[in-house]
Amino acid sequence: MRIAVAQQAAVADVAQNLRTLERVAADAARAGADLLVTPELFPTGYDPGRVRADPSVLPHVVDLARRTGVALVVSEPHDGAITAVVVDRDGTVLGRYVKTHLYGPAERAAFRPGDGTPLVVQVAGLRVGVLVCFDVEFPEAVRGLALAGADVVAVPTAIFDASVARVLVPARAYENRVALAYANHVGPAADGSTFSGGSVAVGPDGRVLAAAGADEAALLVADVDADDLRRAREVVDYLPERRPETYRLS
Repeated sequence: MRIAVAQQAAVADVAQNLRTLERVAADAARAGADLLVTPELFPTGYDPGRVRADPSVLPHVVDLARRTGVALVVSEPHDGAITAVVVDRDGTVLGRYVKTHLYGPAERAAFRPGDGTPLVVQVAGLRVGVLVCFDVEFPEAVRGLALAGADVVAVPTAIFDASVARVLVPARAYENRVALAYANHVGPAADGSTFSGGSVAVGPDGRVLAAAGADEAALLVADVDADDLRRAREVVDYLPERRPETYRLS
């Protein structure tokens, strides 16, 4: 699988963000990508107090996947929640994940949390699980996807702390023997903060395959296949070594 990770600056204009998505998806298609992961709430811009569901987004994403032949992971507000939808290269909607761990008072005031139901779908011969932003900072969330059979974890994010991409994301990939694609915004946020960029694609051995800087838009491309997963799991596969009966709190 060839994975593309988009690091882009969204604005408070859905039409303009969708035009950016068009351009990035076309670039990913030219690079031979099978899957494109985009930042959290990219079509609307990340602004929890302002953004609303926009019914034009999903039809546009479906059409874009069909035209480019690239499967898309796109995060949008839906039914009062922050979600990420996976659309296959033929325009089939494979599933929608609801963000489980809401970050900070603004998100908690604006959205309802998901119940942790995992989403794992088949894309280009591998099983892709989906989380959103803060979810990946909880080891249980990635471990749950690994136990559900995920080979790749796609994470749209909107974050200001570069240490998550630098430290936690490779650790999550390594400890679960999954590839991980982490797509962040870049530039100023609506509240005056600055997104940390640092989007990254990590292999199942924890090795960084591609990384973006802090300040510029970028399109990362990285390859992961079944042999990469097998080799990492042959070194040590943590899942069958687990002893969950010993992890209970008394």
